[in-house]
Amino acid sequence: MPFGLNGFRGGRRIEVGVASRELLPLAALVAEAAHAGLTASLPSGPARAAALIAYAELLREIARRGGQVEMLARAASAAHRARREAGADKVLQAAALFEQAQSQHLAFTLLGDTEAADEASAQAQAALALNPPPLLATRLKALIQRLRGAQALVASDRDGVLEAIGALEVSAKILIALKAPLDHVATLTLEHADLLVGLGALCHDRTALQSAESELAALSIRLDQDLQPISWAQAETLRGQALTALGDVLGDAASIAEGVAALKSAVAVLPADHSPLDAARAGHALGLALQAMGEACDEPVLFDRAVKAFSPAMAALDRIPALPYRAVVAHDGAVCLARRAERRGDLVALEQAEATFRESLKSRSAVADPLAWAVTQVALARIYEAQSALRPDTGERADAAFALASALDVFSERGLRTLSAATLASLERMRERV
Repeated sequence: MPFGLNGFRGGRRIEVGVASRELLPLAALVAEAAHAGLTASLPSGPARAAALIAYAELLREIARRGGQVEMLARAASAAHRARREAGADKVLQAAALFEQAQSQHLAFTLLGDTEAADEASAQAQAALALNPPPLLATRLKALIQRLRGAQALVASDRDGVLEAIGALEVSAKILIALKAPLDHVATLTLEHADLLVGLGALCHDRTALQSAESELAALSIRLDQDLQPISWAQAETLRGQALTALGDVLGDAASIAEGVAALKSAVAVLPADHSPLDAARAGHALGLALQAMGEACDEPVLFDRAVKAFSPAMAALDRIPALPYRAVVAHDGAVCLARRAERRGDLVALEQAEATFRESLKSRSAVADPLAWAVTQVALARIYEAQSALRPDTGERADAAFALASALDVFSERGLRTLSAATLASLERMRERV
């Protein structure tokens, strides 16, 4: 019989359905999790295993929305307990392993934990060895390919990304043939499109970006904005990113403007307390798109809007400082702030920004919060660079090189390749000018 996360053979269906769960704010999910965690009264065996799997899924969604690492650890623990309770039931064993793998995959996504990615792949392979039903088997194979694609993207392995994209297309066709629930299909579509956008940005591949935009536009039409606000906003966020990247590749301001419109829609649908990380990603992407629009159209006011768009994203992420993504958003916001002042030739604004970042640096500790400290160093370096371009250099470039070298050590130690590459490029540019 078909197998999905909303029902288990021999188990109990105790959780709110995935679609209706999207209507609940994060606080309501946390309350639901407190109730769903009361599984001790269930008899040991399949019933308790099914309840634990549902509980783990709920905890994982809370972690995905809010970035709470402790919830992710609890999700993995619940799935591990479910596997023990499953006994000889191989379907439940496979389902528990799948949930464990998804928790590890999220750890990789949120924290950049490569060991978690390897563990997720191993757990998914172990689940497949139990010969699960077709729907679950297809989702397990898709998870393995998503991991391979993400790792290939980090390694700039174009062929590896293309292979994963092709495999996910096959999985999507199988899900449709199996008449899988829309939320399963939507998740796979989003992850397939995410790889296409990543590939398009990496290789300036307009075909990949156009394919992603078309796929996401079709998904947005299928999703009900009122009933599935998170999935719809995720699709529009990713579509906005695809359009912005396409506009950058083609030098087409109209495409960037379409991307801005899609991102504004996504931001409007997601209140920050409903799904903080999804809202932060939409706001971050909107800030980048508005900045790209400002560069393309030479409109200073767009930089003001871009800086404003970054603010709520940073406000949400400041509550979860452990996430590497917070450093990425802080970096991009600082670059936008400096670029705005630089485009205007506004030395006063640059001095004000310098004072702000210097004051921030006083409250940052390279030991207690190394990522925030490093990002602030990069922000200062960007200000110094902009100042030296607008007036005779009085040591700003040397200061910038020192700040960037300090930040590069932190990013490299934590395997933050995107930030490391951007910082290294800036450092090399500064050293050439010093």
